[in-house]
Order: sequence, then C-alpha cells, then structure tokens
Amino acid sequence: MSYPSPPYHYACWGPAGDWRRGHVILAANVDTIPSPPPQNQAAVMVDGLWGGHEWTLYPQPYRHESPYLAWLRLPSKNAASDTLTRPIHKRMWQAHPDKSNVHLVDPGVFSEFKDKVEEVKAAVMDPFHEITTNARFSRIQHPRTAYSRAFEALDRLEKDFEAWRDFVEVVRGLQRNLLELMAFADWWHDIQQGDESRLPSRRSRAPTRGAIFDDEGLYASHARWSIAAYLIIPNNRFILDPDKRVTLLPRTSSRIDAMSIQPLVHSLHLWYHPPHVGDIYADFETAARGYAERLDTFNPTKEFKRMLDKLKNQMADEGTFLFFLDPF
Repeated sequence: MSYPSPPYHYACWGPAGDWRRGHVILAANVDTIPSPPPQNQAAVMVDGLWGGHEWTLYPQPYRHESPYLAWLRLPSKNAASDTLTRPIHKRMWQAHPDKSNVHLVDPGVFSEFKDKVEEVKAAVMDPFHEITTNARFSRIQHPRTAYSRAFEALDRLEKDFEAWRDFVEVVRGLQRNLLELMAFADWWHDIQQGDESRLPSRRSRAPTRGAIFDDEGLYASHARWSIAAYLIIPNNRFILDPDKRVTLLPRTSSRIDAMSIQPLVHSLHLWYHPPHVGDIYADFETAARGYAERLDTFNPTKEFKRMLDKLKNQMADEGTFLFFLDPF
C-alpha cells in the first residue's frame, strides 16, 4: 500500500535504475539527479578531474563518520576566480630560468594557494580541537588526512615539474583536500547554529555536492539544511508528483577525454591518482580519501624513490616526523 505523498520535501525524482533496481531516487535542493558512477576504473581526465568518478562533484553514499562530506562546495559560476575549483591551464606555470624542460608554478598562483591553505587552516583549528576532545563527536572521523595532504601538496607545488600531468595532479590534489577541509568547516558552522531558522536557505547557500541516503530522517534533516540530498526508496513507497519526474543526467561535469593511461610508475604519491577498488559505489570515495584499501600498488620512479629515501633518512637523523612520507 502506498502513502499519498512523501512527508518531506523533494524537488525532483526519477527511477533509480542502476542505482538500485526496483527503487526511485528523490532529490532535494537540486533540480537534477546524476546517473550512477561508471563501473570501469577511474582515469585522470585532461582537466585533472576523475571524470564520472570525481567524488568532489558527484554525490556519494552518506557516511555517518564523515557527515561533512555532504557540504562539499560545487564550482560556482565564477569558478575561474575560485582557488578551490578553478580550472588548470598552462599560464599557471612558467619555464625554469636555469633548467631546460623544467617548469615552476607561477609565483602569483602559488601565493593564492598558500593564502587559501592558511585561511582553511584557521577555519578548521577550533573544530579540530572540539572533535578530538568532546565525547559527543567521538564517532566523527577527524579529516587529518586531508589536512596533512593539503600541506604536502602545497610543499610539492613549490618544487620543479618536468611533466604537465604531475603539475595538474598536484594542483587537483591540493584542491580536493582543501575542499574537504572547507566542507568540514561549513558543516561545523551549521551544526553549531542550533535553530534551523538561522541556517542558509537554498538561494543563499553555495551549491553543495550532497549525499545519497537510505535513511528518510537523515534525508529530511539535510534537506532542511539546504544541502543537496538524495534518497533511494522502493518504487511503491509513495505516490510521487509526475510533474517532478526527471531523467537521470549523464556524468559530464569533467571533460571526457583521458589525459593518458594510468602510470605504471609513480612520480607522485599514490593518493594523487584515482584508486582502484573492488566496489566503485561503496569504496571509491573512502579509498581516495585514504580510509579504505586500494587495489593499485605504489611503484615509485627511481628518482622519486631516492627522494623518499633521503627524506626518511633525514627523519631518522633529526628524530622528526614528516607528514608527507606516507604514499597512501
């Protein structure tokens, strides 16, 4: 038996299809619903994004330990001026003055990213402390991996580049981790408001990536927060408004041509590259963020391995911890 209509808001809906057979997917605070992720292994596109697998653009299953990921900001109409989402172009680097076939990041571009890292650092320090000291948040996963990776990427960005692909992947790696940290800060700000009337409306809030829910209560609460929310339910659960039915959109936010095949040897840490996983839907985002096993293996170039060995020896000699040694 079907209920007359859902007891919560939805802006559009469509057959879930390959999301889950025999189900429909409802969406709030968005006008479209993306199709499911491709089942092939991800590749780096020419824009540095991971195509239909790009977890910062497309909604992923809601994770109780990382609720803040639903707050990931999507590119705005002025994305070219936003450090976190700006496209990458060759005006962002310049020829090395003393070495042939070697490039450096443009000083102005590096300065923008350095300032953004400091801005994000300031935004997350208080919530970081609260998360680690307040038992109420004991189940929340501290985004420390994104924090350390952001600083590692900024450090790498300041060094020489021989390959354009490496430059693109470092910039995108830096952007992804800063986006995660900003999502954490935005989530923290919202949950501190208490009174829902003080939360941003959909019109005033920047577009968010959102999350996919199975729990109707969680879906409804995120819909009230003006966060993009998607709910998968059996197709006979409710009678839905036919005027709100939409066709699932293909995942075309990233350029569809791959930059090249996945490298067999790595001149960057493995986390800069899209992970190979057994279950794209369940594990891709978590593996990309460093919290689930990935099936691909780190195989550094000889030059990169020498650099890593040198850093490890330096760490042993000085008794210090270098946060960017972990290739995963």
